Amino acid sequence: MLIGRGTFSPGVGHEMRGSFTLTQQANGVLMVTSTDFFFDGSPAPGWALSKGVPEDANDPAVRQAAVETDFQRLTDRIEPVSGQQSGLIPNAIDINDYDTLFLWCYQVPFILGVGPIERE
Repeated sequence: MLIGRGTFSPGVGHEMRGSFTLTQQANGVLMVTSTDFFFDGSPAPGWALSKGVPEDANDPAVRQAAVETDFQRLTDRIEPVSGQQSGLIPNAIDINDYDTLFLWCYQVPFILGVGPIERE
């Protein structure tokens, strides 16, 4: 069952485009990007969730949300990523507690892109 969707905006100094859907599955919520998804690359990029749109990578609440909701890494090399991507948000993370999907650099704390969740 579709529970949300959104469109990405890039973080400062990065290129990111595309959209995503969130679909309830038995073992969690499946996040799937659009086939036209593109991200220009960063060391250790990964998906996380936040309450509100994260704006400051130095904000302890943003860093904590990134660590607590880390659910899928894109690559282990600095390279552009394109095409459909997916990741499972486990049931241990209550998606209802969050309203934004974001791409975070886990090596150098940095907000790479954000996608506010529009609930269905």
